[in-house]
Amino acid sequence: MTLRINSRGSQVAKLQAELKAAGISPGAIDGAFGRGTLAAVKKYQAKHHLRADGVVGPKTWHALLTDGKKPGSTGRTTAPAPAAPRGSLVNGYVNGVPRKIRIAPIGNGKQMRADAAARYNQMKAAARRVGISLTPVSGFRTMAQQRALYAAYRAGRGNLAARPGYSNHQGGLSVDIKTGSYSSATYKWLARHGRQYGFVNDVRGEPWHWTFRG
Repeated sequence: MTLRINSRGSQVAKLQAELKAAGISPGAIDGAFGRGTLAAVKKYQAKHHLRADGVVGPKTWHALLTDGKKPGSTGRTTAPAPAAPRGSLVNGYVNGVPRKIRIAPIGNGKQMRADAAARYNQMKAAARRVGISLTPVSGFRTMAQQRALYAAYRAGRGNLAARPGYSNHQGGLSVDIKTGSYSSATYKWLARHGRQYGFVNDVRGEPWHWTFRG
């Protein structure tokens, strides 16, 4: 979404928050693209060698959301955390211990713990702006789902699966993303930018498996 002087709404508020997190204050984070926001955008663009016209298009969004810290800049290394949606309350498991967690949608019919879902959706939007599609194929799992996967693994009919109650999927923290191989554009993008959003590829041999570490 392209923003400019006199634009209004939640995307402007997001822009203002990104500018502030990058160390350039736009003034109040009020969703109104006024002169203070215009000046902050131009300053940010000039600092990052972009056309300093005050118009926030794909290149400026990309720099704000995905470039991270650059040599000689004061940019941040992680993306700011958006507010987590309330989501639905379900039974989850963390290290074998049952507990209630809230889960929220991440697309393709999948869900994650609400705070992880908010970061995932932020990461997905950033990837989409540069032509990368992050499609989740597995997110939060119930006990029944984990038991079925573990049984298939033990029988030699499926991928590696954690013991029921001990999978990060059951805590709503892990997501399997349609990445292809380690050499795919999707995996390479995640490897460069995933940590900005709190995600790490934490299972050797599984380029699709990413866990939210906050």
